[in-house]
Amino acid sequence: MAKSLYSLMLSDEVVSAVDRLALRAQTNRSNLINQILAEYCSLLTPEKRIAQIFEQVERFFDGSELAAFLTPHQPTMLLKTSLNYRYRPTIRYELRLYAAPVDTAVGELHVSMRTQSAGLISLMEEFFNRWIPIEAAVQEEKGIRPSYSLSAGRFDRTIHLPAGNDAEQVSGAIAGYVQLLDGAMKQFIDGSLPEKEMADLIQKADIGI
Repeated sequence: MAKSLYSLMLSDEVVSAVDRLALRAQTNRSNLINQILAEYCSLLTPEKRIAQIFEQVERFFDGSELAAFLTPHQPTMLLKTSLNYRYRPTIRYELRLYAAPVDTAVGELHVSMRTQSAGLISLMEEFFNRWIPIEAAVQEEKGIRPSYSLSAGRFDRTIHLPAGNDAEQVSGAIAGYVQLLDGAMKQFIDGSLPEKEMADLIQKADIGI
């Protein structure tokens, strides 16, 4: 949705009220006015679509081990869970969606673990060093080429989805991928997911992002 500069005559009282609302919503005046007018005109803004996707992802994980945390009017959401490992360290899945695609990417997924254990960080990195080439090969067959990076116990991946997918399809694909990744990583760390089974799991999952 393209944006242009327009000049509007507004009363000082209205502007003051909008500024207060924008501050509470952690956004700016122009963005808030754009959202208000779009909603009044029944238009779906990129920000509103992102909010819808995150709300559906949150519902997907309701009652599961993954707890969702949303910040209104922000293009990010956080999912947290813990490992069945001493001290039960926290795993964080941060989702960021773009207002408009960048090349073919519609967003990013960042996975990190809150731990000081060198052994656990090493296990996490070993998991992703095995996971990435298997997943990348499966995705390549579908014409999807995510960008991956792994450093200092952190995994980053771009998110790619076919154009025209509605919010429900997008949220289902993202939530399904996070659920798959989280389950596989937990199994690998507790020693119950050999590499052959990991490959089978990825093949059968039909990853579409």
